[in-house]
Amino acid sequence: HSDQLVDVAILSNFNSEPVSSIDAVTKKCLEEIGFKLTGERMIRGGIVDPQPREIAERALFHRHHLHQNTRLENEILAMRKTPEVRDDFALRGRCEVYRANLKSMASANRLHQGINLRGHQVWATYEHFQDLLIIRGEEHDPDLWDIVEFFGTNSDPNVFKERHALSQSEFRKLIQPLIRTGHIVQDFRGGFRTVSLKNNLDPVELRKEYLRKMVESFPVITLKQLMRLAGTPFKPEELKSVLNGFEQDGTLIKGFLIEDLHEVCWGRKELLEEAKNITAIRDFVLPPSDPISPYFSDILKEKFGFGSAYLVFKNAEPVAAFKANTRNKRIEVKDYEGSEQGWRIVKEFAWEHQMPLETELRIGGKKLTK
Repeated sequence: HSDQLVDVAILSNFNSEPVSSIDAVTKKCLEEIGFKLTGERMIRGGIVDPQPREIAERALFHRHHLHQNTRLENEILAMRKTPEVRDDFALRGRCEVYRANLKSMASANRLHQGINLRGHQVWATYEHFQDLLIIRGEEHDPDLWDIVEFFGTNSDPNVFKERHALSQSEFRKLIQPLIRTGHIVQDFRGGFRTVSLKNNLDPVELRKEYLRKMVESFPVITLKQLMRLAGTPFKPEELKSVLNGFEQDGTLIKGFLIEDLHEVCWGRKELLEEAKNITAIRDFVLPPSDPISPYFSDILKEKFGFGSAYLVFKNAEPVAAFKANTRNKRIEVKDYEGSEQGWRIVKEFAWEHQMPLETELRIGGKKLTK
């Protein structure tokens, strides 16, 4: 597993003999260098305690307010519990009642719009974007200092454009690099604001705490999944170092924790134990804008051939995936892969969002009905 930056060793045979039947002397020698017998294999640097994937995902959805027992009462509570929100789809599945749209809530709660560590445009608090700027640790282009300085005290882009005789397209070319690097965000009125640095925070500790909060909300996670969730500012070596630190302080356990997943995982044993008592989850659709969507990237690609798509869950199993346009307040399905049974769940998803469902696709030789 060296390609995964994971220091775990598995021993199935020793001198062409199964490790379960080796003599006591050899077994003792192997134990002295850290190996432990687990079933038909010996493992060093981790544990073998595979759980059904459904149990881990049930705990995940329960933790992230997607399970019917933990869905929040309304959209306001859902927004406050979600650090970054991309669109209404990302919030709707986490609450029972959805009355106000995201733009109205952003205005009422004075949220800002900017780029997160995965390169997506999200709504979040100004303080959250300050943390992201420290985590990125990037300096802005010195030639753009006048823009950074101007929007530190002003928010109206029209004043800046008039002062420098810029067209809208010219202004966009100047402001976009600063938005991408997190130095500028948009406020809820459509103006711009410079993100100021917090001088009293240690960047190393902030990065570690950011990862800790992320890891603690996932019952089981692999290094690849954490890389996708954390974003480009974090290198694999840094992530592995942090995971090992969490392992040493007892936050996480490491080993083969999911059935039929031949990858080393880090997990929280107490969440997996609690998940066995959680009721089965409802059928639902996970939109690509959901904060936990990158967790399922491998399943989307391997099972359905999509890089990013809406993922349909039936009995806690991903049974289908689809791509759709959501312009003009309608869901127009452009591509659909997977079980025909998942179409009922897609229709329920459209009904929950109060948006007409349209498609020209055929599955099993027949045209799908609205």
